[in-house]
Amino acid sequence: MDQAERDGMVLQPSNARDPVFICFCCGCCCGLLRTAKQFPRPAEYLQSNYRAVVDTELCSECGTCHDRCPMEALHSGDGATAVDLDRCIGCGACVPTCPTDAMTLRAKPEASAPPKDLKALYGRIMTERFGWLGAAKRVGKVLLGRRI
Repeated sequence: MDQAERDGMVLQPSNARDPVFICFCCGCCCGLLRTAKQFPRPAEYLQSNYRAVVDTELCSECGTCHDRCPMEALHSGDGATAVDLDRCIGCGACVPTCPTDAMTLRAKPEASAPPKDLKALYGRIMTERFGWLGAAKRVGKVLLGRRI
């Protein structure tokens, strides 16, 4: 964990309280992060309960955090670094190397707990995509052996 933090890796566990895997990814090699970076608002596609926040009084605008951000969510502005909340995925890669401790992570007000396990995660995805009735219909077809 310490080495991944020093290297600016993004911690990506499976999206469940009981994770099946944990990845440490960089923005240049990870297909998921590279793809998300191409969207105008990556924060809409990657779930995190946090976002980067800059204390403008402490920020020296050295640019260290700009280089570490995998989504290019940080930019110069008005004497301090500014965070583009549409791009910030709340990974925290910008925080540990800030020489003035101006960068921190703050919990989003709309934070939510991930599902308990993968079964609950996929159940939530089905329900969000198809609604309760549509999800039940698809599960019923699978249980009866019919193709969806």
